[in-house]
Order: sequence, then structure tokens, then C-alpha cells
Amino acid sequence: MKLFNIKTKMLQLLMALSIVALVSACSDDDSPAKSKGDFIITGGINGENFNNSYYTVAFEDLMNESLSFIGDDMLQMGYFSYNKIDDKIYCAGGLGATSLYVIEKDSEGNLTETGSFTTFNNSIQDVVKGDNSNVVAIEMSSSSDIVRLHLINSASLSVSKTADTPIASISSEVAPAYSGMVVSGNYLFVSFYISDPNTFGTPSTDKAEIAVFNYPELDFVKVIEDTRVGPIGGFGTMAGLIKDESGDVYALSHSNPANGFSQSTKPSGILRINSGETEFDADFFFDIEDITGGQNTAHLVYLGDGKVLTEINTAARSEQAAWSDSPLKTAIMDLHDESIQYIDGIPVHSGIGRKLAAVSIIDGKNIYLSVPEEDGIFIYQINTNSYTAVKGAEIEANFVAGIYQL
Repeated sequence: MKLFNIKTKMLQLLMALSIVALVSACSDDDSPAKSKGDFIITGGINGENFNNSYYTVAFEDLMNESLSFIGDDMLQMGYFSYNKIDDKIYCAGGLGATSLYVIEKDSEGNLTETGSFTTFNNSIQDVVKGDNSNVVAIEMSSSSDIVRLHLINSASLSVSKTADTPIASISSEVAPAYSGMVVSGNYLFVSFYISDPNTFGTPSTDKAEIAVFNYPELDFVKVIEDTRVGPIGGFGTMAGLIKDESGDVYALSHSNPANGFSQSTKPSGILRINSGETEFDADFFFDIEDITGGQNTAHLVYLGDGKVLTEINTAARSEQAAWSDSPLKTAIMDLHDESIQYIDGIPVHSGIGRKLAAVSIIDGKNIYLSVPEEDGIFIYQINTNSYTAVKGAEIEANFVAGIYQL
């Protein structure tokens, strides 16, 4: 992705100089970030071979002027994904990074890095909420013959349990690739798709597969399948599985060329696993293609009360450019009445091929979403009552890895 303006070019140079001085994944200066505010943004600057620079900064206002990261020092280096769970932001590393970092606010409202785990053999793919006391982290790598799950106490930031499951128990094909994880009641669900680790091709797209583990024991139970759709989730988006307030789990299948699939052989849509059960609901199928006239989505962010923020790919799968995550149109999906309402005021745009950067409803009606455009990346404030959006501040970065409220 191109640098959008002169300030961004200056920022890239400053960050490149800072990289030389780094001896760890974070800045040598352990002082807290200088900015304060309830809105938190992780802005990324592209580096060589995906060794990117991530700055996590607090802002008071997302709707005016520009949002700059210059002068702030909450830095991670590598290829990270970010998850806000309760009052903490968990930073999971990739491309060789095997630590898990935690960012939160101190008593004075400053952002601080309060946890760093160094006990993992492979990169942590994702972190999700387990219960009010624990989160779950997963190692799932093409270079390993096991799936390793960790139960982490969210207060002490200590690993209380680790459980290994052989890959062979989950799939007999080439290494499965992670696409989503959620805990519902006494079960942990992990979605995956088959991706050749050498070519990234997807040779098997004729069924949905989800690995089921018990919780909090993390012992493997079984793999459930459904042939109505193809694989659940896809590359980088972390949106294969979401959960509503009742504990129902929804599984998204898209097989989009725009999101890492080399072929598609089944319709796209959303399946459901009812709360307390470990099989797909045979009577539920959210046919996104039918509602949108042949389009689908790879992005889901659960908002509450059955509502989901989504980005509908306006091109049919046969017309999508590979790995493009484009062209996208923002919408709100209702899982309960199986409807989709497009948002007025946001242009059709490209994504960044990874987890959707959006903060859920803050004041009862607004969502804040980062949208890449030709002349920069901008915040849009979405009103969930009127389904309209207002353009806000420009973000001075190559991409946005997360927007949160702390």
C-alpha cells in the first residue's frame, strides 16, 4: 500500500531510524505513551518482508484534523494482530515473533505495556475471551504438527493451562490454517481452512470444518462438518466465528479469491451452532448471496443484539482479483432477521486483507471504522439508527490494525 502524504513519509523515516535502536519487540524507552484519551488506535507502517512497525496511541477525538503517531513510543515490531478483551489489548505476533504483549491504561490514563509472555514455541495466532477470568490463546502453525491452546489468567497474565492436540486429529490434509475461535459455554470452537503452506493454494473447498474442544479443559472433542458451504473464514480476517449474547455461534464461509482462496466450489453463507450444542443447526442458513444478488463478505464484527458490522464485497467471486480484499461496501447485518442494510456516506473501498479495524458501539448508536481511500485512511462515524456515516479524521499510517475504546 502506498504512503499517503508527506507526513507519513516522514513518519516512516523516523520509524526506520528507531528500528535500528531496537533490541526487542518494543521500544527501549519503557516510559508510557504521551497521549491520553478514550479512543485507542494501532497504526501500522509497512516494513520490508512484512516486518512492520505498530504504534498504539490514545486520542480524545477521532473526527477532527489528523491523527499522528509521531512522538509516541508504544511500539511493536513484526506482524501483529490486536484484540481488545475487557480492559486490555492483546498483541499477538507473527513471522517469527513468539511473544504475546498486553497493553492497558495505568492509574493516570497512560498506555503501558504490562505483560510479555516468552514461553510460546510458535507465534500466537489469536486471543479470545474465555470467561470473566481467562482468555484463550492459540498456536497453529504450518511448521508444527500440533495445535497448542493456552488458558491465560487475565488478571495475573499467567498461563494456567496448556493443551496439545495433534494436527492429524483435526485434519488428514495439508496443514490447516487458522481462521477463527470463540468460547461458548463449555466448548471452544476453532475454525480452519486447508491452505498449502508452500503455494497458499486452497485445494479443498467442499465443506465447512470446525474443531471442538471442551472448556476450560481445552481437550479435543471432535471435528464437525457441513457440506452446504465451503471452509469457514479465510486468510487474515479472524472473522470465521462470532457469538451472540445467547451463546449461539455463527460461522462465516466465503471462499473469496479476494481473501486468499484459489478456488470456490460451494455457495457462501453463514451457518449456526446453537448454544450448548456441538453440531451445525441443519435448519439455519443465512444466504448472503441471495440477499445481495451474488455478493458475499469476509468481514464480521459483532455489535450486539444480533447486529454485525460487515464489509460486503460488491464483486462476485468469479470477478474478484486475488488477494485484493476489494471492492468493499460497508453494511450492518442482522443475524436474527437475516437482513443487510448498507451504510450511506462511505465510499466503496479496498480493505487491507486482515482483521477489520472498528470499535463497537460506544454511546449507544455510533461505530468508528477506518476506511482506506485513494488519498489516505479516514475515520468514519457510523450511526446505527439511521445507517448513515460521517467522515472524520485522517490517520497518518499505511494501515490500521485496530481501533478500541479503553
